[in-house]
Amino acid sequence: MSVLLRLLALLLPPLARTRYREEWLADLAGAEEAGLPRRSVVLGAASLLLTIDRDSPLHTGDPRGLLPRRLARRGVALAAAAGVVLIGTYLTGGGIVPEAGAASPAAVELLGVLGRVVVGVALVIAGLAMIFLLGAAATARTLLARIASAALVIGPVVVAFGIYGFQVPAIVPTVGFVVFFGGMICGLIVLIGSRTIHLERRTATRRQRVPVALGGAAGVIALVVVGAVDLLVWNPIAKVPGLELSAIYAEMVTRDGFDIGANTAWVTGWAAFWIAAAIVVAVAALPGRESPLTPRRLIVLMLGLIGGAVFFRFFAGFGFGMSIADTFGTNGGDGSFVSALLPYLGQLALAGAILAVGWAPRVPLRPVETAAVG
Repeated sequence: MSVLLRLLALLLPPLARTRYREEWLADLAGAEEAGLPRRSVVLGAASLLLTIDRDSPLHTGDPRGLLPRRLARRGVALAAAAGVVLIGTYLTGGGIVPEAGAASPAAVELLGVLGRVVVGVALVIAGLAMIFLLGAAATARTLLARIASAALVIGPVVVAFGIYGFQVPAIVPTVGFVVFFGGMICGLIVLIGSRTIHLERRTATRRQRVPVALGGAAGVIALVVVGAVDLLVWNPIAKVPGLELSAIYAEMVTRDGFDIGANTAWVTGWAAFWIAAAIVVAVAALPGRESPLTPRRLIVLMLGLIGGAVFFRFFAGFGFGMSIADTFGTNGGDGSFVSALLPYLGQLALAGAILAVGWAPRVPLRPVETAAVG
């Protein structure tokens, strides 16, 4: 039972853990001598977990009101990350499937497994988001804050219930959206009207920044180059197997009036923009002994660039896809293995950036007289 009590103590607010853990272990050691069942100590510990004031400055070392705001921020970040992945999966029809011959059956099966895993992880993250938002609602001191947090949980559940095959009136998803956006509005009202909480100014040394900046820029550039080559070379070949690339382009020009120069310029402009953005971020992180571009902030920016590049890649290559479809009678979708893989990378990158924003590190706790905790 001592192990169970130690685990329960981990669920307490930071500054209350050590005190109550030692008290519980002492009570457990003396329970038999006092004629008490050992399970009564565990039950008492569980009761305290449910009733303790988790937002008390004596328990957290933070100003009152910060805990529900932190829980809400992380809950919203988790919900947004899950939403990015699930919406992306929906927009791609459950994931792009490479054309026959563009990838081996094993690779296609691997993509299918990857897609199911990504969706499963997104659903788990959505469940965690609900837990965090419910925690924010439970610890919030104002009725409006509780309504906002609860609405952010109930709204998506109602939408999902109305969309995914349940026999309910068509108005139900609309009601869910109204509840969700109402919760967002209430949440903004609470945040705007709340007392401003001091944020610690964080900086990083050049040694901390440079590896992240250069590594992130290299990752963005590599992805953009691969994406551009796929639009110009690999995807056309995957859509029209058996023809050389030059023959494919010649047919597109002859039969569809395709303007290779203009459409290639769109792809080149897309690639140049995102490569330049990555270089600008990396260069901005180099000068100065201290900089506000901490590793976490650099990761947010680089992951955001990856997600943005993948999203806008669709528009850069739209002309190629439509002309191939019109010329050869295929569908307008992508068909290469790279085109099937990039959406997952983009969705996960955006989700990671959102989580990194929502999971900002806490300000170091100030010493507090824990003996005063009652």
